[in-house]
Amino acid sequence: MLATKYNLWSIENLQGVDLVFSPLLKEQKNLSHAFTTRKGGKSPEPYGAFNLGTLVGGESGRADALDNRENLRRILALSNSKIAVAGQVHSANVEILDDPDNLPILKEVDGLVTAKQKLTLMLHFADCVPVIVYDKNKNIAGIFHAGWRGTAQQIVVRGVEAMNRQYGCHTADMIAAVGPAIGTCCYPVQEDALQKLSNTVQDPESLIERREADSSARPDLKGINARQLLQLGVKEVDICAWCTSCSSDVFYSHRASGGTTGRQAALVHLN
Repeated sequence: MLATKYNLWSIENLQGVDLVFSPLLKEQKNLSHAFTTRKGGKSPEPYGAFNLGTLVGGESGRADALDNRENLRRILALSNSKIAVAGQVHSANVEILDDPDNLPILKEVDGLVTAKQKLTLMLHFADCVPVIVYDKNKNIAGIFHAGWRGTAQQIVVRGVEAMNRQYGCHTADMIAAVGPAIGTCCYPVQEDALQKLSNTVQDPESLIERREADSSARPDLKGINARQLLQLGVKEVDICAWCTSCSSDVFYSHRASGGTTGRQAALVHLN
């Protein structure tokens, strides 16, 4: 069995905005990254306050999200970088981005990969699993959005395969971070979803919590994505222990909010 390790990543306040960073990725001098929270922005409730999703809250919500996004770029010193944001649909579609000055329309895309230094990759989340993969040898980065459907379709595997195919990467040179997302504590699923997830990893039962009290089965989406990567040969995976649903005062959570909420982001940038 491939082991997984969870860490309760610390929250850092940068110029009034609360951000979370992977300890493993912070060690990489050629990489910048962040996982945002709901703290520090200008969005009103129920999207308060650092909503980065432009598709919630109508036109005023979009304007607030764009302002928040620009503030994040300034705080992270990414103001000279183009931002690529995907139109996520819970797919296994991965796009390679090689021209920051000519970005395609990223419809129905849940994974982004680049080797370019003037490009920031950003995806949005509200319980789904954010995953960043980094090839330390070739300085290649990928970012992936993995809800249960994306996880069942092994989007992180498709992403690593794209990195290997496009850039000649090797999984032994890769590390990864699995960011804040819903935990087993808050995520009962139906049997069909559970079976599809179980088919993607070795020893799936070790990543499923079964509760006799309510006969529920609760998969560990973060752990399943991490194990998919480890099974491929990715060297090390850093997993965030924060549950977005349990900590909906800190993170946006679709489940905890009943469906009306903002979006936090995960982003990665090559230095």
